[in-house]
Amino acid sequence: MRLLQLSDIHFGRHAVPAYHAAVLRRIAEHRYDAVVLAGDLTQRNFRWQFRAARGFCDAVRAHVPLHLVPGNHDVAWWWQPLGLGSRRAILRGYRKWISAELEPVLRLPGVTIVGLNSCHGVQPYTVTTRPRDVSVVGHLTAAQWAQARTAFAASPAGDLKVLVFHHNLLRGDLSQRWGLVARAQGIRDAHATGAQLVLNGHDHQTRIEGVELDGRTMVVSASTSFCARTRGGLASAFNEIEVAPDRLTLRACTWDAARGDFTPRQDRIFRR
Repeated sequence: MRLLQLSDIHFGRHAVPAYHAAVLRRIAEHRYDAVVLAGDLTQRNFRWQFRAARGFCDAVRAHVPLHLVPGNHDVAWWWQPLGLGSRRAILRGYRKWISAELEPVLRLPGVTIVGLNSCHGVQPYTVTTRPRDVSVVGHLTAAQWAQARTAFAASPAGDLKVLVFHHNLLRGDLSQRWGLVARAQGIRDAHATGAQLVLNGHDHQTRIEGVELDGRTMVVSASTSFCARTRGGLASAFNEIEVAPDRLTLRACTWDAARGDFTPRQDRIFRR
């Protein structure tokens, strides 16, 4: 089983059509069995940006299943600041143009992919002491973690359990910022769902780590933004994931301007 992990396309002024063409060419060549898109399809939640994102999603779906969740840039949080207003309105554009399902479950042969929506906008429970977190930081409730546990418990024995949400689970190396309000506690919460692989975006930096907890390794894969808006001058990138019965192979592929295509970097291999 081969998965493609994308995140942070940011349709708008940061979108790069050459990146889209290169990855769609790979998908059309049947290099992957499914695509996971970990949020931030738009830059400013505008209708035309959602329409552009929908065109990209439709092009992917023409070849393979697409699993996706919203990002914080896809949330019109101003429709419900601090819990006042319309909860449904904050994700109205995403529901209309991208998907009515915010927390999809995709079951493939040997793989269960569970999505959670970590983008709640500006709510009382997302307010922190850090002003930069306003409308940016993510959160997952106890009910959402329980929902993931239940979905994974229904998986066939031997399935790889993949958890997807937008915000980075691990603290960013360059940004030094946690994606979730819970910070390090989020790592334990994710591990407790039974997830073996966690896919995120948000931090605009590729990071692939094996997290050891209670005698079990959970692999966490965050992908660099798939647009011109990158962190630390890093090239845009996506991650490829190869699933075998005994191992996981994760590979970051970075943009090579000279070749006009993405080039694989060194593989990271984890035992299952």
